[in-house]
Formats: sequence, structure tokens, C-alpha cells
Amino acid sequence: MDPVQRLLAYHEIGNVIGRYCMLFDDQDWDGLADLWTADASFEVEDKIFEPREVLLEFLRTCLPAGFQSKHMIAPPVIDLADDGLAAKARTDVVWISGNFENTIVARYQDDLVNEDGRWRFRRRLEIPMQYTPGPPPMSETAASVSASTMRVETD
Repeated sequence: MDPVQRLLAYHEIGNVIGRYCMLFDDQDWDGLADLWTADASFEVEDKIFEPREVLLEFLRTCLPAGFQSKHMIAPPVIDLADDGLAAKARTDVVWISGNFENTIVARYQDDLVNEDGRWRFRRRLEIPMQYTPGPPPMSETAASVSASTMRVETD
């Protein structure tokens, strides 16, 4: 691949990852279905949903119809295969529920393939960050630098 083709692939892959978030949040299940290969899988901890129709049923039934939420993602880190037909991407995600709480903090690890000129997910692994109660165990210096931006719990 020449450098322009590589840049275009990075852009298209990032677009697929962003579209997943918006289509899920908008409950656009037909649009979401188009982002996955027929043999795709979605894995969260010890649960695996495959192929595409099974994973779409899982996604459609995660929340009641009309429930509002938002995925907030960092720019993905993409590793493109030399042939330009496959890629791996890692994306940090925060899912904010309708109550505005950060309900899920995780990393997506995606395997994507270029099928007939379109990038699609073949596999998504969601790695949740485990909840740790209480304030972070920061050094005094780190706490003093960050104190003005941190939420303080009051009784």
C-alpha cells in the first residue's frame, strides 16, 4: 500500500469504530448490522456472542427501546496489516448512561477486515476496567496537582 492508501484505511477504520458508538446510541440496528462480518463475534469477559445475528440480538436487547446513552471514545490506535486487508485497533471507551454516570469504562480490541472495499468488524473484545471504590491511591504531589479537577464525595 502506498502512504495515501494507508492513511485512507486508517481514516475508514476510525470511522467504523465511531459509527458503532453513534449507531448503538441511536439504536439504529440496521446501520449497526452493516458494520459486522457475517461470522463476527463480540466478547465481554466470559461471554461470546457469535455470529452477527446473535451479537446483534445481544446489542438490541441490552437496553430498553428509547433509553438514551452515549459512548465516548478516544482516538483508536490502529495496526494495519501489510496487505491492507486486515487491521487491529484498540480504543478506550466510556459509556455514559441516561443518569449521566460513567457506567462502563473499558477498552475495545477490534479485529477488522476489508470486505469488498468496506471495513467491518470481525471480532470485538470489550475489556472492562474493574471498579475500585474510594479515592485513587495518589502520591501527595499528584493529588495536589490534580485536586482542583477531582470530584470530592461529601456526606
